Amino acid sequence: MKRKHVQKVARGGVGLSLALSLVANVVLPTAALAAKSPGIADVGTQSVGGSLTSVEGVTQDDTDANVVYVTFNDGIMGKITFLEDGIFRYNVDPSGAFSEYATPRQASQTARIQQYPDKSDEYSHPATSIANAGDAFTVSAGDTTISFDKDTALMSVSVGDKTVMSESAPLSLSAGSTVQTLTENNGENFFGGGTQNGRFVHTGNSINIANEASWVDEGVSSPNPFYWTSNGYGVLRNTFQDGTYDFGKTSSGAVTTTHKENELDAYYFVTSDTGSSAVTQDMLQDFYKVTGNPVLLPEYAFYLGHLNAYNRDSWSTDNSSGGKAWTIKEGEPSTSAGTTTYEKNMQGDAPVASGLSIETLNGHGPTVSGDKLEGVNFSREFSAQAVIDRYADNDMPLGWFLPNDGYGAGYGQNGYFMTGGVNADGTSSSERLAAVAANVDNLAEFTDYANKHGVSTGLWTQSYLVPDSNSGTMWQRLRDFDAEVKVGGVTTLKTDVAWVGAGYSMELSGVKQAYDIVTTGVNARPNIITLCGWAGTQRFGAIWTGDQTGGNWEYIRFHIPTYIGQSLAGNPNIGSDMDGIFGGSALIATRDQEWKTFTPLMLDMA
Repeated sequence: MKRKHVQKVARGGVGLSLALSLVANVVLPTAALAAKSPGIADVGTQSVGGSLTSVEGVTQDDTDANVVYVTFNDGIMGKITFLEDGIFRYNVDPSGAFSEYATPRQASQTARIQQYPDKSDEYSHPATSIANAGDAFTVSAGDTTISFDKDTALMSVSVGDKTVMSESAPLSLSAGSTVQTLTENNGENFFGGGTQNGRFVHTGNSINIANEASWVDEGVSSPNPFYWTSNGYGVLRNTFQDGTYDFGKTSSGAVTTTHKENELDAYYFVTSDTGSSAVTQDMLQDFYKVTGNPVLLPEYAFYLGHLNAYNRDSWSTDNSSGGKAWTIKEGEPSTSAGTTTYEKNMQGDAPVASGLSIETLNGHGPTVSGDKLEGVNFSREFSAQAVIDRYADNDMPLGWFLPNDGYGAGYGQNGYFMTGGVNADGTSSSERLAAVAANVDNLAEFTDYANKHGVSTGLWTQSYLVPDSNSGTMWQRLRDFDAEVKVGGVTTLKTDVAWVGAGYSMELSGVKQAYDIVTTGVNARPNIITLCGWAGTQRFGAIWTGDQTGGNWEYIRFHIPTYIGQSLAGNPNIGSDMDGIFGGSALIATRDQEWKTFTPLMLDMA
């Protein structure tokens, strides 16, 4: 079977101190790290509010002293909600609705960006004071003061005597987009935006806050509508809509942020601190206050993880039937011949032919509905259990194991290549459900074996987490994550684009569902690994950067700023495949193993 032989070394978390030290010594990014992403595409027509041009009045809410309403020209209303001294929400909504939460892409996607509602007792809700100060209205709470110029509606924010941000153009609310333009200060640097591959300093560049599902340098694999600056302010846009953030690329001295919606709804974080480390910590702590702390992964997650498909392909010890050759040297000298085996059926689109060996989790065949596996051999040599044995034989620590990481794999062969069994009301027949249950039992058998060797188990997913009602789905591919956790014993779930590729509110709801099943079902700490994330994803899981080709130094180079940038965007739990899922070389694999020793996740796509 395909193996990558890497040496396990002591684990260490990616320290925030590393990111802080890099911020403190940051210079403008080189051309190699520069963003080249295009701007936002044209959007459809929505209600138009127009640009803000003047302020007519500012009033305090009748019951909540921390809430203020601003009346702009043409009756456009704004709402300011102070949550803490230094954290406030600013919502300009032409409709006047002031929705509590961002509108999801679909109504069924109920996960929220915020960890608490604004009225939660987790916030101190400082009282505001309003002043009519000649040319401006001011709203103050604690050390924070928001000023609105009466004649231009331009907003500025100060903390004590320090002005941390100021608008250089009026807020624009046009058909399908809202644009805020701020002044770029001398020496100011910009961070955030999620997993912006190959980048962590965005000064002088433009980044897309969009689910591009792009795994390569300068692509976006997990966006986050949150950015912050070394000048002491941060902005979290409360939206599930695409955006683009231009940090002085188009117009020097101007920061232009755009989202494809007809309102501005954002949380602002401000600090009077000036040191790079202090500002970084203030911005991230405020972001976490609103959206939640990054999840603490289980201890096993910080060890090497092994991921492959062990329920789909066929194998032989000679090439008489063809197949892809894999040579394993298992600690022998690089000049040795090694042991070669041959793999077929890697797409899982046809049954394994009679006479070949099919890979399994536990070295044996199905217990129910296995009629289409007649003449197929079941050899422990080609099982997931045998792989765990090899780690032990070579004294390589292993933390977790995903035995179904491959399209069409599943985790048992009960109901192999069988379809149908869906009743008129969408429920499953007893035979279909029996195959699902038998496969879960097969998974439980593997989990028991892995646990006895100190290894935790999990599953990769290409589909929703419950058995579907599509009669064309092969039974061995049906999923039931609730049973997989409670009976199968898994606590890790790795998502992929086939499931959460829609991103935004869909991804956030998906990982929350998985997180809740593990935490409430078996009272365990989950290891959720995802991509296509958004603000709030850090509450539930870690980020991986997608499928890439290794075997070259560029693979390592672009991941270093990617990890730093993702950490500075609010989720330090990040990982990627060891020397890529494709390509690979012994030298690059070794060096990748070495530097990733200091990072949270190591995914060995073996």
